[in-house]
Amino acid sequence: MKKTTKRAALGTLGALLSSLAFATLAIASPGEVSFTPSGLRLSVMRITLSGTSDAGNPTNEQVLYSCAHATEEECLVDVTSQSELDAIAAAAGSARVQVGTYDTVSLDLCAPGKGGDTRAPGFVKGTFTVSGDGKTYATVADPANVTGLVEVDGGAAADAGAEFMAIGMWSCSQKTVKLTAPMRVSETVVTPLTVVMDAQLIAFSTPFVSPGMGGCRGVANGQARGVCVSYPSIFPLVGELNPELDRFLVAHHRTDPRAIDDSLANAYVVVAREKAGGTPVTAFVRPYYSETSAAATTAAVPDLVHSGPGYFGETLVPSFHVNSDRSVAFVTGGSLDPSAAIFPHFALSDHVAVVETREAGTWTYHAVPVPLAP
Repeated sequence: MKKTTKRAALGTLGALLSSLAFATLAIASPGEVSFTPSGLRLSVMRITLSGTSDAGNPTNEQVLYSCAHATEEECLVDVTSQSELDAIAAAAGSARVQVGTYDTVSLDLCAPGKGGDTRAPGFVKGTFTVSGDGKTYATVADPANVTGLVEVDGGAAADAGAEFMAIGMWSCSQKTVKLTAPMRVSETVVTPLTVVMDAQLIAFSTPFVSPGMGGCRGVANGQARGVCVSYPSIFPLVGELNPELDRFLVAHHRTDPRAIDDSLANAYVVVAREKAGGTPVTAFVRPYYSETSAAATTAAVPDLVHSGPGYFGETLVPSFHVNSDRSVAFVTGGSLDPSAAIFPHFALSDHVAVVETREAGTWTYHAVPVPLAP
């Protein structure tokens, strides 16, 4: 597998852009597995920088990158490929940003004017092994193959036989994220802006995948193995070209920390820091799937003891704060979601603590650090 954290350095007069990022819902059962794809292609139509007015509206939008083609299919980028990200950087090398203060970065998956009812193209490539079945699967490009999967030799190389497989039901959207602090652009200073992507464990496969599920490919009745990819998102860092990501798998118990079973982990949490052990700047979460993962709160039949809060496929969190002890406090999910996770003290190390929700009570949890996939 290739490295999963990529950056595309886009040069601008006052803002240099640098990387791209991703991220759906967990319903665990036997035969499920999360995996890191070796390729992930999506349309990158435009990347912009803007400020925010006193009324909360975007102002002074500046285009950092715009695809030279008219259609999303012509603007597909493999965001796990450093060379393709470098090509975006080269195309944006002459971009200029007006003097001003900016606090928002946006990435458009589709051309202007296309809304959420329009499908955005996406392709994933990779292999994964389901231990319970003793089988290894690879993605294939053949459109006649309904699931997009074939069984391959489990002893083969990690990417052997894999091809880019089309996935469905990604909607056209704009990914908009706030900078941790406003960025002031002057006439003479080039300010680095890093937009980070982490593709680790972004894809998953289960025995029951329907093409009607977001970012998924499977049979129409949902009664066969298929593949899903968490919805793509990004997060920016200002003045930081080599951020560090602390990754954790999280397992839960409703009341007793001594009864937490790490094999039931069903959430993946990442905290981004400035390099060399620097200050945490943001966090994101994804569902995590394994054959032993506890059925999530969002499942049709959740595990009422071990499920934990609802972990939705969002790269960014709406609230983030660094505590005096260098743990971080952050909130996931929408403001109306009663099961959204609220972490008051998430440490950047192996730890046991309590995670809250808005209306679904609290859970004890154990966060276990996980290494970057090779």
